[in-house]
Order: sequence, then structure tokens, then C-alpha cells
Amino acid sequence: MSLDGILASALTALQTNAAALRVVSNNIANMNAPGYDRRLVEQAALNIGGQISGVTIADVQRVTNNYLMAEVLRSGSAASMYGTQSGIFGQLSGILGQPGDGTSVMSQLENVFAALGQASLSPNAVSSQLAVLGSYQNFASTVSTLSSQLANLQAQTDQQVVSQTGSVNGLLKQIYDLNTQIQTAMAQGDDSTGLLDERDQAVQQLSQYMDVRTIEQPNGQLTVMTTDGVSLVGDTYAQLSYAGGGASSSYGPIMLETINPATGEQIGNAQALDPHLSSGSLKGLIVMRDQQLVNFQQELGNFARQAELAFNAQSNANTSFPPPTSLNGRDTGLLSSDALNFTGKTTIAVTDSNGNLVSRIDVDFDAGTMSVDGGAPISIGSTIGDFTMALNTALGSNGTASFQDGKLSISANGSNGIVVQDNATTPSSRSGYGFSQFFGLNDIFQSAAPSILSTGLSAGDAGGFAAGGTMGFTLKGPNGETKQFSVTLTAGMTIGDIVNALNGAAGGAANFSLGPDGSLSMTPSPAYSGYQLNVDQDTTARGTTGMSFTQLFGLGVQQTTAQAQNFSVNPTLVASPQYLAFAQPSITDASVAGESVVTSGDARGILALQNIANAQQNFSPIGRLGTQVATLGAYAASWYQDVATQGAAANSNNAEQTDRAQEAQSRQSQVSGVNLDEELSNMMIYQQAYSAGARILQTVQQMYDTLLQVS
Repeated sequence: MSLDGILASALTALQTNAAALRVVSNNIANMNAPGYDRRLVEQAALNIGGQISGVTIADVQRVTNNYLMAEVLRSGSAASMYGTQSGIFGQLSGILGQPGDGTSVMSQLENVFAALGQASLSPNAVSSQLAVLGSYQNFASTVSTLSSQLANLQAQTDQQVVSQTGSVNGLLKQIYDLNTQIQTAMAQGDDSTGLLDERDQAVQQLSQYMDVRTIEQPNGQLTVMTTDGVSLVGDTYAQLSYAGGGASSSYGPIMLETINPATGEQIGNAQALDPHLSSGSLKGLIVMRDQQLVNFQQELGNFARQAELAFNAQSNANTSFPPPTSLNGRDTGLLSSDALNFTGKTTIAVTDSNGNLVSRIDVDFDAGTMSVDGGAPISIGSTIGDFTMALNTALGSNGTASFQDGKLSISANGSNGIVVQDNATTPSSRSGYGFSQFFGLNDIFQSAAPSILSTGLSAGDAGGFAAGGTMGFTLKGPNGETKQFSVTLTAGMTIGDIVNALNGAAGGAANFSLGPDGSLSMTPSPAYSGYQLNVDQDTTARGTTGMSFTQLFGLGVQQTTAQAQNFSVNPTLVASPQYLAFAQPSITDASVAGESVVTSGDARGILALQNIANAQQNFSPIGRLGTQVATLGAYAASWYQDVATQGAAANSNNAEQTDRAQEAQSRQSQVSGVNLDEELSNMMIYQQAYSAGARILQTVQQMYDTLLQVS
């Protein structure tokens, strides 16, 4: 080899090892930089014209492992999903409080029964009445507050979906822009550009929000998609659109739009993203918002409804001493023209302020008659309006009866009172509820939704809804799948016509069925198993009652949760605690004017209310809780247990997936991370090689000097 060849080899050694030292230096400088993958220098012989002419850098490789990277993305996405759920359960635990702190629904319910037990010793004492009223109010407030807090937590969760949707959009655009820059860098020969680390970091951040998989293209472009293949970044990029849920707490899907980078315009039709999410914080938020929190709200609503039914049923069988001067019912959603549809017998009596009978009206719904003080029977007609007029006539100078805006009111004149007592042998009933309870004449509790959903209406009954009212529905699946449909009412539709219209609009996805008791049920078809019905809007109103169709029949998730919303004590009792129904009337067919039918100090009503503590209630399946025959306290305990069980599962899954993610990151770091000892070792090798090249260069210089001296 000539001296010129040796000189060239020495120079390439200097250049190559200087470059290698720069790579090592860069590795060390970025040792603690998040997402940095170390670079590895590959040296090769420099071949010029078939002759080895020194050394060169064949490639600077970015050390990474695609399998480990994919595992980091998968595990990180799963950990983020469960971490999100665990965090929300942590907030929920703060709302529910700690066992034994006296603020739980069970504690407040126990306080009600304790107050009733104490009041039974002195039922006419003002202190007893105020104590029971206070316990009622505390219980109702606890239920209502819990319902509001759950709804607020659901709304906050939805706002996090809105916020994270914006963050995802920023990352998708960033990854697309980095793709473009990386393609340019690689076309210029920079295969290890730092932009690759930046892109990996962006993809890892994206995987925290949603599960993704990636495919690296030969030109350096990284294709990003959901795990089931929906494109997010490639030649185009996706953008998400979600503005948050509406006032009805009906949450639509996140929509995915494909954007043309050249114009910024949407390409094709948008599609729902929710069904394509399987992990990530977005999935965790959606599961909590649409499933877990909805289940808990429905279970609480189911409890509130049964509590309201149980206490109101007994209160309507009781009376106060002295009896109230008027009984004003709830909004039933019924019209005067609706069929009466009661069976059995009941007595409506007027008493004086001492509980002595003034007059009694015995109603025989089976016979369709009523009689005053044992007199000749008179017709009560066939409709609610007919009955009200007949009752008003029968009351005569002793009182009045009216039915307006769906509410029945019965009042006594002067200081007299009104008492309703069902026949002990054949009690009155409309769809399983007694006369007084069905109309809510002497209720204790009320809420934002009717507790009695067995309306007693039949398919042939007039709908009573104005034409043009619209109902909009969404069937929502467990993975965010949706099917929307709507019904617009026309003039003259019967209840059966409306049910048929619902079935037609649902298109076989669900079946609406009117039961013999006037209750309306919705059953998803097998293809839509597990779907829940959400009411997006309902502008219908039945007559002057203001009651919408979905409210009347309790349709949709919102109506179930509304059972616990604004759960409160009847304002009449709050204003007049002396009307708390602690006594029970004693009216017989032989009772005559002047006879005592309600007595002072009677505690039978209180004891009957207290017995609700041990009474078995029939709970329908809702949320995660199946059909139960249990006491109110036992069901409340099941509700708390369900929350605790789901929270514990989320925490356990979070711990497991976090460990998995940390292990994946640790293994990736072992492969791609910078090892200081290894880099120092490489530095010494390259320094020695550099020194060797310099020594060769010095030797060649000396040989040239010697040759010049000889010549």
C-alpha cells in the first residue's frame, strides 16, 4: 500500500471515530431524556475502486424493538383505562362516605325507624311529629344528594371526555406532521433523526388515551390505527368531534372524521369511534359514564322508588289526628275522560276535628256505585271525571272533590277532616294500588318521576297527547354502539297506536309492550342484547297534566334515575307536621255520625310504618343487581356492596396493568435505553481507535519527512 493509501486510511479512522464519539456523547447527554432510544454505530471497511481504503460509518442505528414497543403501547393503554376508572371510583368513595359515619342511606333509614319507634310512645306530641319529620327529611335529602352527586360525577366524567378528545386531536396532527418531517430526513440519508424519538413519544402519549397499533413503512412513515383497524394517521389523519352530553344526560358517540391534509376538509362520512375503543383513558371514561355510574344511579333510583312506594302505601292506609282538612293528590298523568278502572271497595269519610264521623261515602267500584251513610246506591259512572262529579255531589255541604291537571283533591268544609279507608276484605285497586295511594292523597315522599308506573291505561284508551309532540330515543350498546329512532305523534292516536308507532320506529331493535296493568316495557331484540334505552327528547304532554309519554310510563334510563332525583318529603307535611299519618281509621258499615272513628293517641299507624323495616319488597332487576325480594335496608346494603365490589375490581385491574406497563417499559429500556457503562466502554474504544489513527497519521508524516531528506 502506498503512503497516500496509508494516509487516507488514517484520515478515515480519525473522521469515523470522531463521528462515533459524537454519537456516544449524544447517547450520554440524552441518557435521562424520556423516550430517547440509544444510537449504535456500525463501522465498515471503506472500499474505493475495489481497494480497501480505510474505515467508514456504514450506519447509525436507532436501537429499538418493535415487539416491546407494541407491548408498551398495549399495557400503557390498559393501565390508563383502569387507572381512570380507579380514580373515578376514588371520587365516588368520597361521595359515599365511610361505613359507620352515620351519613349513609342505610344509617338515615335506620334513623327513620328509630324516630318512629320513639314517636309511638307519644304520637300526638309535637316533639314526636317533628322528630319523625326530621328523620324523613334527612333520609330524603341523603337519597337526593347522592343522586345529584352521581349525576354531577357523570357530567364531570363527560367533560373529561371532551377535554381528552381535544388532546387526542393535537397528538394525531403532531404525529402526521412528524411523519412528513421524518420522510424528508430519511430521504436525505438521516435514518436516525431525533424526530423518530419525538414521534414515538407522541404515539405513547396517544396510547394513554386510546388503544392503538402501528406499522412502520419503508419510507419512514408510521401508520397509526385502532387495534381493530380504523385509520388514525397515514397519508391522511383523523380528527375527533365531541361537544359533550346534553341536558337530558344522553351522551352521543365520539365522531371520527378523516382530514385531507392539503385542504383541511373532511373526507367521506364521519364514523362513531366508541365501538372501536377497547382500552385507554377515553374508554375508561366512557365505561364509567355510560355503564358504571348509570348502573349505580339506576340502582339508587330503584331503591328510592321502592322506599317511596312502601312508605306511601302505608301512609295512605293511615290518617292523622285530627284528620287533615284536605287531601291533595299527585299528578297521575290521567285525564278526566280516562276509564276509572278501579275494583274493590273504599270509604271516603268526613270527620270533625275530634275524629268523630260526620258522614261516610262507601264506594263499590265493582258495582259502579257509591252510597252516602248507608243510603241508596248512586252511579259513579265509568270515567275518572264521572266519579269525581259523583263524589262531589255525595259530599254535599260537607266538602268538595275535584280532578284537575291529573290531580285528585278532596276537601272538607270548615274545620272538618277527610279520611280514606279501604275495605278490609275487598280493598280498592287500580293496577295493584289502592284508591288513596294511586292518586297519592296522603303521600310521604315524592320525587322527580312517578313511582307508580302501572297506569291502568289500555291500548284502546285515548292517548290524550297533542299532535306534533316528538320523542327521540337512542338504544346504546355496552361498547358504545347506537341506534337512534324517533316518533312524532299525530292527532287522535290511542295508547295502542303510540306503542305501535314506537315498535315501528325501533325497526325490530326493541319491542315495546303494554301490560294488562297499563305498564309499558321495552325489551331489546337478541341482536341488541345489553342495550339500554336513552330518551334524547320528549316534547309530548298529556292534556293539561304536563306529563310526557316517557314520564308517564317511566321509559328510559333517565326516568329510572329520576326516581331518586329531588327525592323529598311531601310539602304539605313539611308545612303541617300534625298531618303525619300516625293513626288508623276505624270505619265500619255500621258507623254512624258522631261515632269516634279516629282517636287521639292511636299509634297503630306508626307501628305499621315501623314494620316497613322488616317488610320484604319486590325489587326488579336493574343495573348489576338482579331481581330481589329483600328489605329496604338489605337492598341499600347491596347497592353499597355493588359500588365497593366494582371499585375494588377497578383498583385490582389498575394495579395489575400498571405492573405490566412498568415491566414492559423496563424491558424496553434495557434494550433501547442508554447504559452508561456500555457507552463509556465504547468511548474508550473509539478514543483508542482515534489515537491509533492519529499515530498512523504521525508515522506517515515522519516517513514523508524522511523521504524528502533522502531525496
